Amino acid sequence: MNEQAVYLSDKLNAILAGAGSLLPELVLACFFLLLVTLDLFKAKSIKKLLPWLALTGLFWVLVLQVLGGYTSGDEPFLNLLLSDGLARYGGILFSAAGIFAIFMALQLRRLEKLQEGRGEFYALVLILVLGLNLMAKSVNLLMVFLAIEVVSIASYILTLTFKTEKRAVEAGLKYVLYGTLSAGVMLYGMSFFYGLTGTLNYTSEAFALGLLQADTLLVTVAAVLVLAGFFFKISAAPFHFWAPDVYQGAPMPVVALFSTGPKIAGILVILRFVGNFTDPDAFADVQLLLGVAAIATLAIGNFTALWQRTPRRLMAYSSVSHAGFLLMALLAFGTGYTSSVLFYLTVLLFMNFGVFLLLQVAEEKNGVQTLEGFSGLGRSQPYVGVMALLYLLSLTGLPPLAGFTGKLLIFSNVWEAYTLSANNLLLALLITGILLTGVALFYYIKIPYYLFFKGNQSHENLVISPSEKLLLALFALPLLVLFFKPDLLLRWIEQLLAQTL
Repeated sequence: MNEQAVYLSDKLNAILAGAGSLLPELVLACFFLLLVTLDLFKAKSIKKLLPWLALTGLFWVLVLQVLGGYTSGDEPFLNLLLSDGLARYGGILFSAAGIFAIFMALQLRRLEKLQEGRGEFYALVLILVLGLNLMAKSVNLLMVFLAIEVVSIASYILTLTFKTEKRAVEAGLKYVLYGTLSAGVMLYGMSFFYGLTGTLNYTSEAFALGLLQADTLLVTVAAVLVLAGFFFKISAAPFHFWAPDVYQGAPMPVVALFSTGPKIAGILVILRFVGNFTDPDAFADVQLLLGVAAIATLAIGNFTALWQRTPRRLMAYSSVSHAGFLLMALLAFGTGYTSSVLFYLTVLLFMNFGVFLLLQVAEEKNGVQTLEGFSGLGRSQPYVGVMALLYLLSLTGLPPLAGFTGKLLIFSNVWEAYTLSANNLLLALLITGILLTGVALFYYIKIPYYLFFKGNQSHENLVISPSEKLLLALFALPLLVLFFKPDLLLRWIEQLLAQTL
């Protein structure tokens, strides 16, 4: 009895000692409960406060994460969550994504007029950001699974925000079915790893040692199963099939959030996970699997995007191709690629939110549903045309925009890794990435082509509010600044990573 009391006392002390490292998540959980409670009241004055309360919570968390001072150092909280520099920077990106999504939602009149579920929308954005934070902090496979499920459940409901629309219902159903399948497969793979290593902490020495001592075939099978779940979250091939339908059916702020938040969290989880498979002799099969998946994702994303006629589906396959670039970067072992990956993810955040805000403005105010709908818009609305050109050139990876710098850093890391290891897989990845960047230019340039060079359509009804113009400018500004001064961000990232790697 005394032993049990001592054990419980030690556990409680450990929880209390590490609770400070979960301060951002606790703040998000409190604001989530507050929003859900206030949403029960029918007063219009309270309903109008909900998005601003959500923003207050996210801004508070963002400030906490930027300032730091609450992390638990190098010791995981209950061997489950590690509040290190990598998780902290990921949290900053997640909070920013949540803030941007709510600002976009405030510009969406259909959402503001929604009678049922409007309060739930803002609460679900908070719980989604909370789940993303847990994904970035997780060092235990079971905790990773639970965090992914928190994100997934919030994502399923957010997809069905406009539940009276057939397109949204279809997208939500497909998302749930694909998500359930990938979760089951991933959990099965995690059970393999536990059986092979005797631990679920995939950043521990015992886990790495257990993998080296285990049968290579079983390790490869387990890695395939677990990576299937991770690939689903980042919409990498062959688990990308949900993306076009969800991007087509979900509200634009939700699509912008999905294209950034879960992708960033998934990449951070994979980044920690692949650190166990750096030995080219012991884990050649796992590295080959990652390389083939990266090439397939790049090829499928870029070539399929060429045939798309709607901007939403085009951006869905664009998102798939960016997952391929990020997977390619994660194979550049021994080059300190983490800072390059985080730089690319930061740039991707601003690029995607900028593009989706433009699509939201054109779709809601002028009914643009296809690429042809942009015809002449650049000439009648020069501000929209110039902003679209900036974002799309950055997504392609052309100067003078930060998208170029991000891709250059990744290509440099892959080339450095190739010169160190002489691994032909890395050379194949590098050549594929460079060639498919050229392919990307052909589908990204379609929108500017219609904006400036196609026949004029009536865009007299398109009136862009000052707040939308301001948001477009704020999303574009970092793309220009980070091209000319990338070291401003890279130095800060490296300072944070000094707490991690």
